[in-house]
Amino acid sequence: MAYQDRIREARNAVGMTQEQLANKLGIATSTLNGYEKGYREPNISVISKILAILNIDANYLYQDEMEDLHISDFIINSNEQSLIKKYRSLDGYGRKAINNLLEVEYERCNTVIEEDTPLYITKPYYTVGASAGNGEYLFDDLDCTAISLPDTPLNNKADLVIAVRGHSMEPTYYDGDKLLVKKQSELNIGDIGVFIINGESFVKELGKDKLISHNKQYQDIHCSDYDNMITVGKVIGSI
Repeated sequence: MAYQDRIREARNAVGMTQEQLANKLGIATSTLNGYEKGYREPNISVISKILAILNIDANYLYQDEMEDLHISDFIINSNEQSLIKKYRSLDGYGRKAINNLLEVEYERCNTVIEEDTPLYITKPYYTVGASAGNGEYLFDDLDCTAISLPDTPLNNKADLVIAVRGHSMEPTYYDGDKLLVKKQSELNIGDIGVFIINGESFVKELGKDKLISHNKQYQDIHCSDYDNMITVGKVIGSI
């Protein structure tokens, strides 16, 4: 409820008409009606009279407006008091100069600063390479391009990026996913890595005695002593 409504509420509470209150205030009834309708603003003198005549206080009259304010907005420390005193001692030219400076500084302090453009790093990218299917040939005859990645801790750990081909690792990784690979020759059981077996590359989970496909429609790969298996690295994520 706005203060205009509270004037009308308090007036009705004491059984007073607009004309009666206007007479006590020494103003026209139309002026009081404007106060209560909100298209006219009473000055401090009139407000003081309204409070006294209707036996109400300012807290009642402006309680809704006060809810949006904080007590800290009204506390002035000694330094601020000194600045106000100095400001009041200035002439028109001095006050205008201070006002202009305040506007400039206020705008500077309240302007949203755009975040810096994120930094990027470049990694080798093999568009055809790691198969999550029946095997792809890796590195030897493949073109390597460069790919730009956001400069994040995870991306920095990767040594290269390889595109997935096939569906054998779904739902973990899908055809076309770009994998972040950290080069290392030894993986732990359960790690997902990139492996080369007899010249063909695969994305698989390392099992105890096999390479595991996550898609049950694809068989796991069992390697014998006659197979030439190389561990390229560990898959640490995707982009």
